[in-house]
Amino acid sequence: MIGKITGVIDHVSTDHILVDVSGVGYVIFVTGTTLNKLPLVGQKISLFTELVVREDLLQLIGFVTLIEREWYKLLTSVQGVGSKAALALLGHIPIKTLSRAILLEDSETIKAAQGIGPKIAKRLVLELKGKVPSMLTLAGQSTTMSTNEQAILEPQGVGNASVLSDDQIDQSETGELENAELDAISGLANLGYSQIDAAKVVAEILNQSNSSIKVEELIRLALKILATKG
Repeated sequence: MIGKITGVIDHVSTDHILVDVSGVGYVIFVTGTTLNKLPLVGQKISLFTELVVREDLLQLIGFVTLIEREWYKLLTSVQGVGSKAALALLGHIPIKTLSRAILLEDSETIKAAQGIGPKIAKRLVLELKGKVPSMLTLAGQSTTMSTNEQAILEPQGVGNASVLSDDQIDQSETGELENAELDAISGLANLGYSQIDAAKVVAEILNQSNSSIKVEELIRLALKILATKG
């Protein structure tokens, strides 16, 4: 298993890159989101990878974060979702949005990704809605990652590589809201509610609220909703 590759970018295509590692070139397929974050050709990059092995194919898939790789593995565990479809989902829909769409059984959002039809979207919701809470927990635990567990992207025009952790990337997209969501789910679980019920209710609230909501308010609103559901 090849879990991580560090080298110099030789070439960038529409869906993959060529990375030179000590004279050996590796073709690594990535999402459109990752392509947009890449440094210039000739600069250093480090990506977490997943090796896809089939009878007629060996393919490396690259990810900026460990949580993105785990989501790829989760998506491809669903029948009918191959590597291309999983990358399309991760490239088109932010992980946080994808998590909430699955929890709220919003197949319309999911099928917006290229290659995802109505049947596959519904199957993703059906098979993954019980697994999303554990993925949210994993995302929260990513804040404790060591430097050796973080992907490296060298910014364009900058000589020294910078380290981007899952937490730093997520914080740039969702700020304090993500921490409030994770803390609220954890708090509700500590009160005896199942993770999936807690995650679904919190997702419902966040889908209708502004970005400044605090964890205390989230828990209060969630408890009110959960109480009406018996």
